[in-house]
Amino acid sequence: MAASTPDFKRVLPLRTAVSTSAGLASAAINFLACVEIAEYAGGNSAWLALLVAGVLILFAGANFSELNGMYPSSAAIRVWTRRGLNDTWSLVMSLVYATTVTFVIAADAFVLGHVFQAALPQIPGLIWIVVLLAIVTAINLRGIRIAGIVQDANGFFLLATLVIFSLIVLLHAHTPLLLPRLFHLGPNWFQAVAVGVFIYVGFEWVTPLAEEFEDSRMIPRGMFIALGLIAVGFGLFSLALTVVFPNAAVLKHSLVPQLVVGMRALGPLGFWWMVVVSLTTAMTTFNGGMATASRFVYALARERVLPAKVGRLNAFLVPQTALLILAAASLGLAIIVYLTGQYMFLINAGAAVESFMYAATAIVVWNLRRREPRTARPFRSWGVPAMSWLMAVIFTLLGIGSMLAPSGEHGFPGPLVFLTLLTVGAYLYVRHVVPKLRAARRPIKRVVPKL
Repeated sequence: MAASTPDFKRVLPLRTAVSTSAGLASAAINFLACVEIAEYAGGNSAWLALLVAGVLILFAGANFSELNGMYPSSAAIRVWTRRGLNDTWSLVMSLVYATTVTFVIAADAFVLGHVFQAALPQIPGLIWIVVLLAIVTAINLRGIRIAGIVQDANGFFLLATLVIFSLIVLLHAHTPLLLPRLFHLGPNWFQAVAVGVFIYVGFEWVTPLAEEFEDSRMIPRGMFIALGLIAVGFGLFSLALTVVFPNAAVLKHSLVPQLVVGMRALGPLGFWWMVVVSLTTAMTTFNGGMATASRFVYALARERVLPAKVGRLNAFLVPQTALLILAAASLGLAIIVYLTGQYMFLINAGAAVESFMYAATAIVVWNLRRREPRTARPFRSWGVPAMSWLMAVIFTLLGIGSMLAPSGEHGFPGPLVFLTLLTVGAYLYVRHVVPKLRAARRPIKRVVPKL
């Protein structure tokens, strides 16, 4: 598979690498995760748990940076795992991985629907979900440059306003009482670190845009800057949350903890401030997810893994069919989740897939160091092979923990069942459908008769 293609124009700057990477990780469900982190941390050390989790994610970012530098492509992880593992399981992993964006969008839409319904109860939350997805889809259909500008505006506004809000809250805190608790580690602090990892999940989805950046080397820079911004933004918010609610457990049953924190801290101003922040999380997650995942799906179609129609570009060089399929799937799943209220299993399933992919990329980096030692590497990951295997073990365990998380009544392991069925379905598709797609689109050889 070629590392670049004339299908796309290289128009995206470094700031869009930052805003896309940070925006994809800055979902509204992060506010629920902040509550859980604060509860486990048992004090004002939630920020420290997020910082430690960020260090772990830095190693994952280093692995993605090395692989992206070797083979910058809209196919992203498909290229790397095919070379570092094997073709069949690379395809299965890619198909499962491609669905994680719809998981995140659907779960995020559920939370956002409740945010807007709390703010404007006369308008059903489901209406907001439909409208926002329609707006984001329309923006993306007009081209990556416009989608990038929207991502930049929302992504940087989100993080800036989150930091400002948190600092205002902290400046009003009673500092002598706050400082001694900044490093107080609760009995479940390591669980807080484990949950903290998932605050950053999705940062790597910027890699499928490699063929549309002015220079693909901007992606590693953008990812590392984004991870720092996420750590600052949500670390400060977690600290502000524990200042406003020293016992974070009281928020654990709320779907809109950011609104509750905003109201308690700054009154109506804080409430509406956090409504606006929630709106920007929708725009960054939906917009960034549609832009990156549509390129990834398009790349799979370009490789004859999906039907030919999925691999077509419109007049604005956008994979229109792939984009519309993703939008329809995200909307359908979001409606189901909103009506049933079963969103936690999607969050855990998405977190499990992401964790397993982080583990896989660590192994792929090590394998490619052995198989392709002379391939140019603009960026080299750290501590290979020792850190590669350590990260593979850590992220595998985190993935198993997410996959076995109970959902619903009687502790039913919904994520495990869901991902098992999804993986089996992807495997059957690769074994029985992909060969037919490739055979049907194979060029016909011209036979020249002998004279």
